[in-house]
Amino acid sequence: MNEICEKKSVLISTGILARGGIRTHLYFLCKMLREIDVEVFIFASGSRWTLEELEEVRSLGVKFVTPPKALVSSKYISLLSSLALSTLHLGRKYNSLYCISTGRSHLYLRRLVSKNTVGIYHEIVSTPQLNSLGWRCAFSIGTIVANSRKIGQEMTDLFPESATRVIPFLTSDNSILPPQIPSEIGLRELKVVYLGRIVAHKRPDQLVREWKAISSLSPLYPARLDVYGFDDQNVLLDELRNFVVSNGLAHQICLHGNYEPDCLSQILAQADLVVLPSLYEGLPLVLVEAMQRGVPIVATSAGGTEEFAENNPDVIITDLEWSSFVSGLLTMSGKLRSGLIDSIRLHKWVEERYGYDAVATQWQNALLYPNTFFR
Repeated sequence: MNEICEKKSVLISTGILARGGIRTHLYFLCKMLREIDVEVFIFASGSRWTLEELEEVRSLGVKFVTPPKALVSSKYISLLSSLALSTLHLGRKYNSLYCISTGRSHLYLRRLVSKNTVGIYHEIVSTPQLNSLGWRCAFSIGTIVANSRKIGQEMTDLFPESATRVIPFLTSDNSILPPQIPSEIGLRELKVVYLGRIVAHKRPDQLVREWKAISSLSPLYPARLDVYGFDDQNVLLDELRNFVVSNGLAHQICLHGNYEPDCLSQILAQADLVVLPSLYEGLPLVLVEAMQRGVPIVATSAGGTEEFAENNPDVIITDLEWSSFVSGLLTMSGKLRSGLIDSIRLHKWVEERYGYDAVATQWQNALLYPNTFFR
Protein backbone atom coordinates (compact mmCIF):
# COMPACT_ATOMS: atom_id res chain seq x y z
CA MET A 1 0.00 0.00 0.00
CA ASN A 2 1.22 3.50 -0.78
CA GLU A 3 1.61 5.21 2.59
CA ILE A 4 1.99 8.74 1.23
CA CYS A 5 -1.26 10.67 1.72
CA GLU A 6 -1.98 14.18 0.48
CA LYS A 7 -2.35 15.19 4.13
CA LYS A 8 -1.02 12.86 6.77
CA SER A 9 -3.43 12.22 9.61
CA VAL A 10 -3.63 10.09 12.76
CA LEU A 11 -6.70 9.13 14.76
CA ILE A 12 -5.98 8.44 18.45
CA SER A 13 -8.38 6.27 20.43
CA THR A 14 -7.89 6.39 24.21
CA GLY A 15 -10.98 5.13 26.02
CA ILE A 16 -10.72 7.26 29.17
CA LEU A 17 -8.00 9.91 28.96
CA ALA A 18 -5.77 8.81 31.85
CA ARG A 19 -3.34 10.86 33.90
CA GLY A 20 0.32 10.18 34.61
CA GLY A 21 2.60 8.82 31.92
CA ILE A 22 -0.19 8.47 29.36
CA ARG A 23 -1.04 12.16 29.55
CA THR A 24 2.62 13.19 29.27
CA HIS A 25 3.20 10.89 26.31
CA LEU A 26 0.07 11.95 24.45
CA TYR A 27 0.82 15.64 24.89
CA PHE A 28 4.33 15.33 23.47
CA LEU A 29 3.17 12.92 20.77
CA CYS A 30 0.51 15.36 19.60
CA LYS A 31 2.95 18.25 19.72
CA MET A 32 5.52 16.33 17.66
CA LEU A 33 2.95 15.37 15.02
CA ARG A 34 1.49 18.85 14.77
CA GLU A 35 4.98 20.36 14.32
CA ILE A 36 5.37 18.31 11.14
CA ASP A 37 1.86 19.32 9.99
CA VAL A 38 0.09 16.02 10.69
CA GLU A 39 -3.65 16.21 11.37
CA VAL A 40 -4.42 14.68 14.77
CA PHE A 41 -7.86 13.62 15.99
CA ILE A 42 -8.54 12.26 19.50
CA PHE A 43 -11.50 10.09 20.39
CA ALA A 44 -12.18 9.56 24.12
CA SER A 45 -15.26 8.34 25.94
CA GLY A 46 -14.31 10.27 29.07
CA SER A 47 -11.45 12.14 30.69
CA ARG A 48 -9.51 12.43 33.93
CA TRP A 49 -7.72 15.47 32.55
CA THR A 50 -8.75 18.91 33.67
CA LEU A 51 -10.39 21.24 31.20
CA GLU A 52 -7.16 23.28 31.16
CA GLU A 53 -5.16 20.18 30.24
CA LEU A 54 -7.59 19.34 27.45
CA GLU A 55 -7.46 22.89 26.11
CA GLU A 56 -3.66 22.80 26.20
CA VAL A 57 -3.71 19.87 23.78
CA ARG A 58 -6.39 21.46 21.61
CA SER A 59 -4.30 24.64 21.38
CA LEU A 60 -1.73 22.59 19.47
CA GLY A 61 -4.28 22.20 16.69
CA VAL A 62 -5.47 18.76 17.78
CA LYS A 63 -9.13 18.08 17.05
CA PHE A 64 -11.19 16.34 19.71
CA VAL A 65 -14.10 14.31 18.32
CA THR A 66 -16.03 15.35 21.43
CA PRO A 67 -15.52 18.91 22.71
CA PRO A 68 -13.28 19.17 25.80
CA LYS A 69 -16.06 20.60 27.99
CA ALA A 70 -18.25 17.61 27.18
CA LEU A 71 -15.40 15.22 27.97
CA VAL A 72 -15.19 16.65 31.48
CA SER A 73 -18.88 17.13 32.27
CA SER A 74 -21.27 15.24 29.99
CA LYS A 75 -23.19 12.15 31.15
CA TYR A 76 -23.88 11.30 27.52
CA ILE A 77 -20.32 11.22 26.29
CA SER A 78 -20.48 7.86 24.48
CA LEU A 79 -23.62 8.84 22.59
CA LEU A 80 -22.20 12.24 21.66
CA SER A 81 -18.92 10.71 20.53
CA SER A 82 -20.63 7.98 18.52
CA LEU A 83 -22.78 10.50 16.68
CA ALA A 84 -19.77 12.70 15.95
CA LEU A 85 -17.73 9.76 14.72
CA SER A 86 -20.48 8.46 12.48
CA THR A 87 -20.75 11.89 10.86
CA LEU A 88 -17.09 12.86 10.62
CA HIS A 89 -15.08 9.67 10.31
CA LEU A 90 -17.15 7.03 8.52
CA GLY A 91 -14.89 5.40 5.96
CA ARG A 92 -12.18 8.04 6.28
CA LYS A 93 -8.59 7.00 5.65
CA TYR A 94 -5.89 7.86 8.22
CA ASN A 95 -2.24 6.89 8.15
CA SER A 96 -2.95 5.05 11.39
CA LEU A 97 -5.52 4.44 14.10
CA TYR A 98 -3.48 4.54 17.30
CA CYS A 99 -5.22 2.76 20.19
CA ILE A 100 -3.76 3.42 23.64
CA SER A 101 -5.16 2.25 26.99
CA THR A 102 -8.24 0.02 27.17
CA GLY A 103 -11.42 1.05 25.41
CA ARG A 104 -14.29 -0.55 23.52
CA SER A 105 -13.94 2.35 21.12
CA HIS A 106 -10.83 0.72 19.63
CA LEU A 107 -12.86 -2.03 17.99
CA TYR A 108 -15.67 0.36 17.06
CA LEU A 109 -13.23 2.70 15.33
CA ARG A 110 -11.45 -0.13 13.58
CA ARG A 111 -14.75 -1.00 11.88
CA LEU A 112 -15.64 2.62 11.21
CA VAL A 113 -12.56 3.98 9.45
CA SER A 114 -11.24 2.94 6.04
CA LYS A 115 -9.85 -0.57 5.69
CA ASN A 116 -6.67 1.07 4.39
CA THR A 117 -6.09 2.69 7.79
CA VAL A 118 -3.52 0.69 9.77
CA GLY A 119 -4.59 -0.01 13.36
CA ILE A 120 -1.95 0.00 16.11
CA TYR A 121 -2.68 -1.31 19.61
CA HIS A 122 -0.38 0.00 22.38
CA GLU A 123 0.03 -2.27 25.43
CA ILE A 124 1.45 -0.39 28.41
CA VAL A 125 1.25 -2.34 31.66
CA SER A 126 0.84 -6.09 31.13
CA THR A 127 -0.23 -8.73 28.68
CA PRO A 128 -4.04 -9.01 28.57
CA GLN A 129 -5.96 -12.03 29.86
CA LEU A 130 -7.42 -14.40 27.29
CA ASN A 131 -10.68 -13.05 25.80
CA SER A 132 -10.46 -9.83 27.82
CA LEU A 133 -11.17 -6.52 26.08
CA GLY A 134 -7.46 -5.84 25.76
CA TRP A 135 -6.87 -9.31 24.30
CA ARG A 136 -9.65 -8.84 21.75
CA CYS A 137 -8.28 -5.44 20.75
CA ALA A 138 -4.73 -6.72 20.28
CA PHE A 139 -5.93 -9.83 18.45
CA SER A 140 -8.28 -7.93 16.12
CA ILE A 141 -5.95 -5.03 15.37
CA GLY A 142 -2.90 -7.23 14.91
CA THR A 143 -0.22 -4.53 15.00
CA ILE A 144 1.19 -3.97 18.48
CA VAL A 145 3.46 -1.53 20.31
CA ALA A 146 4.80 -2.37 23.78
CA ASN A 147 6.42 0.10 26.19
CA SER A 148 9.07 -2.30 27.47
CA ARG A 149 11.04 -5.23 26.09
CA LYS A 150 9.50 -7.52 28.71
CA ILE A 151 5.96 -6.73 27.61
CA GLY A 152 7.06 -6.82 23.98
CA GLN A 153 8.32 -10.39 24.35
CA GLU A 154 5.17 -11.46 26.20
CA MET A 155 2.95 -9.93 23.50
CA THR A 156 5.00 -11.67 20.80
CA ASP A 157 4.55 -14.99 22.58
CA LEU A 158 0.82 -14.37 23.02
CA PHE A 159 0.21 -13.10 19.47
CA PRO A 160 2.89 -14.76 17.30
CA GLU A 161 1.10 -13.82 14.07
CA SER A 162 1.04 -10.11 14.95
CA ALA A 163 3.74 -7.53 14.25
CA THR A 164 5.06 -6.28 17.61
CA ARG A 165 7.56 -3.48 18.21
CA VAL A 166 8.88 -1.90 21.42
CA ILE A 167 8.75 1.91 21.62
CA PRO A 168 8.94 3.76 24.98
CA PHE A 169 6.78 6.75 25.83
CA LEU A 170 7.84 10.23 24.80
CA THR A 171 8.97 12.28 27.81
CA SER A 172 9.72 15.64 26.20
CA ASP A 173 9.61 17.63 22.98
CA ASN A 174 13.39 17.78 22.66
CA SER A 175 16.58 16.28 24.02
CA ILE A 176 17.18 17.01 27.70
CA LEU A 177 20.43 18.87 28.33
CA PRO A 178 23.02 17.24 30.61
CA PRO A 179 22.61 18.19 34.27
CA GLN A 180 25.05 20.23 36.27
CA ILE A 181 27.38 18.17 38.40
CA PRO A 182 25.72 18.10 41.85
CA SER A 183 27.56 19.22 44.93
CA GLU A 184 28.83 16.60 47.35
CA ILE A 185 26.21 15.21 49.72
CA GLY A 186 28.49 13.99 52.46
CA LEU A 187 26.64 13.85 55.78
CA ARG A 188 23.94 16.44 55.01
CA GLU A 189 20.25 15.62 54.92
CA LEU A 190 19.43 13.38 51.94
CA LYS A 191 16.47 14.56 49.86
CA VAL A 192 14.39 11.58 48.76
CA VAL A 193 11.46 12.12 46.38
CA TYR A 194 8.52 9.87 45.52
CA LEU A 195 6.97 10.67 42.12
CA GLY A 196 3.83 8.88 41.02
CA ARG A 197 0.11 8.64 41.48
CA ILE A 198 -1.03 8.23 45.07
CA VAL A 199 -2.47 4.74 44.71
CA ALA A 200 -2.07 1.62 46.82
CA HIS A 201 -0.18 -0.53 44.29
CA LYS A 202 2.65 2.02 44.13
CA ARG A 203 2.97 1.83 47.95
CA PRO A 204 3.47 5.51 48.82
CA ASP A 205 1.40 4.82 51.95
CA GLN A 206 3.82 2.16 53.20
CA LEU A 207 6.75 4.44 52.40
CA VAL A 208 5.23 7.29 54.43
CA ARG A 209 4.15 5.12 57.37
CA GLU A 210 7.56 3.46 57.67
CA TRP A 211 9.69 6.48 56.83
CA LYS A 212 10.50 7.36 60.44
CA ALA A 213 12.01 3.92 61.03
CA ILE A 214 13.68 3.63 57.62
CA SER A 215 15.22 7.10 57.70
CA SER A 216 16.78 6.43 61.09
CA LEU A 217 19.03 3.81 59.50
CA SER A 218 22.56 4.52 58.34
CA PRO A 219 23.66 5.57 55.75
CA LEU A 220 20.23 7.00 54.85
CA TYR A 221 20.06 9.09 58.03
CA PRO A 222 19.54 12.05 58.02
CA ALA A 223 16.92 12.17 55.26
CA ARG A 224 13.56 13.75 54.38
CA LEU A 225 10.82 12.47 52.07
CA ASP A 226 8.86 14.61 49.61
CA VAL A 227 5.83 12.96 47.99
CA TYR A 228 4.45 14.30 44.72
CA GLY A 229 1.53 12.76 42.89
CA PHE A 230 -2.12 12.86 41.96
CA ASP A 231 -4.83 11.16 44.03
CA ASP A 232 -8.01 10.77 41.98
CA GLN A 233 -10.19 10.52 45.08
CA ASN A 234 -8.05 12.50 47.55
CA VAL A 235 -8.73 9.76 50.10
CA LEU A 236 -5.30 8.16 50.49
CA LEU A 237 -3.53 11.50 50.26
CA ASP A 238 -5.70 12.97 53.03
CA GLU A 239 -5.12 9.89 55.21
CA LEU A 240 -1.37 10.21 54.82
CA ARG A 241 -1.43 13.93 55.56
CA ASN A 242 -3.36 13.23 58.76
CA PHE A 243 -0.83 10.52 59.64
CA VAL A 244 2.10 12.89 59.20
CA VAL A 245 0.49 15.60 61.34
CA SER A 246 -0.73 13.28 64.11
CA ASN A 247 2.71 11.65 64.42
CA GLY A 248 4.66 14.90 64.38
CA LEU A 249 6.54 14.04 61.19
CA ALA A 250 6.12 17.31 59.27
CA HIS A 251 9.85 18.03 59.61
CA GLN A 252 10.66 14.72 57.88
CA ILE A 253 7.83 14.22 55.37
CA CYS A 254 5.96 16.58 53.07
CA LEU A 255 2.98 15.44 50.96
CA HIS A 256 2.75 17.95 48.12
CA GLY A 257 0.02 16.24 46.11
CA ASN A 258 -0.45 16.97 42.42
CA TYR A 259 2.23 18.85 40.51
CA GLU A 260 2.20 20.51 37.10
CA PRO A 261 4.50 19.02 34.44
CA ASP A 262 6.21 22.41 34.10
CA CYS A 263 7.35 22.08 37.72
CA LEU A 264 9.05 18.71 37.24
CA SER A 265 12.52 20.05 36.45
CA GLN A 266 12.41 22.28 39.53
CA ILE A 267 11.30 19.36 41.72
CA LEU A 268 14.06 17.11 40.43
CA ALA A 269 16.67 19.86 40.78
CA GLN A 270 16.06 19.65 44.56
CA ALA A 271 16.16 15.83 44.68
CA ASP A 272 19.09 13.59 45.52
CA LEU A 273 17.15 10.42 44.80
CA VAL A 274 13.80 9.31 43.33
CA VAL A 275 12.07 6.18 44.61
CA LEU A 276 9.16 4.08 43.33
CA PRO A 277 8.32 0.89 45.28
CA SER A 278 5.48 -0.29 43.00
CA LEU A 279 3.93 -3.74 42.93
CA TYR A 280 3.08 -3.43 39.23
CA GLU A 281 3.96 -0.96 36.48
CA GLY A 282 4.44 -0.63 32.76
CA LEU A 283 7.64 1.32 32.17
CA PRO A 284 7.43 4.21 34.67
CA LEU A 285 7.83 7.52 32.90
CA VAL A 286 8.73 9.39 36.10
CA LEU A 287 11.85 7.25 36.46
CA VAL A 288 12.96 8.08 32.92
CA GLU A 289 12.34 11.77 33.63
CA ALA A 290 14.41 11.59 36.82
CA MET A 291 17.35 9.86 35.13
CA GLN A 292 17.27 12.35 32.26
CA ARG A 293 18.05 15.04 34.83
CA GLY A 294 20.83 13.01 36.41
CA VAL A 295 18.86 11.91 39.48
CA PRO A 296 19.47 8.27 40.48
CA ILE A 297 16.54 5.96 41.22
CA VAL A 298 15.66 3.08 43.50
CA ALA A 299 12.65 1.12 42.31
CA THR A 300 11.16 -2.35 42.31
CA SER A 301 11.30 -4.55 39.22
CA ALA A 302 7.59 -4.18 38.47
CA GLY A 303 6.66 -4.49 34.79
CA GLY A 304 9.52 -3.47 32.53
CA THR A 305 11.35 -1.46 35.19
CA GLU A 306 14.12 -4.03 35.49
CA GLU A 307 15.55 -2.94 32.11
CA PHE A 308 16.61 0.37 33.72
CA ALA A 309 19.37 -1.51 35.56
CA GLU A 310 21.00 -2.98 32.43
CA ASN A 311 24.60 -1.72 32.28
CA ASN A 312 23.54 1.19 34.47
CA PRO A 313 25.60 1.52 37.69
CA ASP A 314 23.74 4.66 38.80
CA VAL A 315 20.39 3.01 39.63
CA ILE A 316 19.21 0.19 41.84
CA ILE A 317 16.27 -2.02 40.84
CA THR A 318 15.19 -4.54 43.48
CA ASP A 319 12.67 -7.36 43.56
CA LEU A 320 9.14 -6.64 44.81
CA GLU A 321 9.74 -7.57 48.46
CA TRP A 322 9.57 -4.52 50.72
CA SER A 323 12.71 -5.57 52.59
CA SER A 324 14.61 -5.71 49.29
CA PHE A 325 13.45 -2.21 48.38
CA VAL A 326 14.58 -0.84 51.78
CA SER A 327 17.93 -2.59 51.38
CA GLY A 328 18.32 -1.03 47.94
CA LEU A 329 17.45 2.39 49.35
CA LEU A 330 20.17 2.04 52.00
CA THR A 331 22.73 0.85 49.45
CA MET A 332 22.00 3.78 47.13
CA SER A 333 22.25 6.19 50.08
CA GLY A 334 25.73 4.90 50.76
CA LYS A 335 26.73 5.33 47.12
CA LEU A 336 25.40 8.88 47.10
CA ARG A 337 27.19 9.88 50.30
CA SER A 338 30.42 8.33 48.98
CA GLY A 339 30.21 10.23 45.67
CA LEU A 340 29.89 7.08 43.58
CA ILE A 341 26.92 8.26 41.48
CA ASP A 342 27.77 9.96 38.17
CA SER A 343 24.84 12.12 37.08
CA ILE A 344 26.39 12.89 33.67
CA ARG A 345 26.88 9.19 32.98
CA LEU A 346 23.29 8.48 34.05
CA HIS A 347 21.92 11.22 31.77
CA LYS A 348 23.88 9.85 28.81
CA TRP A 349 22.65 6.30 29.49
CA VAL A 350 18.97 7.24 29.55
CA GLU A 351 19.06 9.69 26.63
CA GLU A 352 20.62 7.06 24.36
CA ARG A 353 17.76 4.64 25.10
CA TYR A 354 14.68 6.69 26.04
CA GLY A 355 15.43 10.27 25.05
CA TYR A 356 13.69 12.29 22.36
CA ASP A 357 16.24 11.56 19.65
CA ALA A 358 15.99 7.83 20.35
CA VAL A 359 12.20 7.65 20.49
CA ALA A 360 10.59 10.40 18.39
CA THR A 361 11.59 9.05 14.98
CA GLN A 362 10.27 5.62 15.92
CA TRP A 363 6.86 7.09 16.77
CA GLN A 364 6.77 9.11 13.58
CA ASN A 365 7.57 6.06 11.47
CA ALA A 366 5.15 3.83 13.37
CA LEU A 367 2.21 6.22 13.02
CA LEU A 368 2.88 7.71 9.58
CA TYR A 369 4.51 4.78 7.77
CA PRO A 370 3.15 1.75 9.64
CA ASN A 371 3.30 -0.74 6.77
CA THR A 372 7.02 -0.13 6.40
CA PHE A 373 7.81 0.18 10.12
CA PHE A 374 6.01 -3.00 11.22
CA ARG A 375 7.04 -5.08 8.22
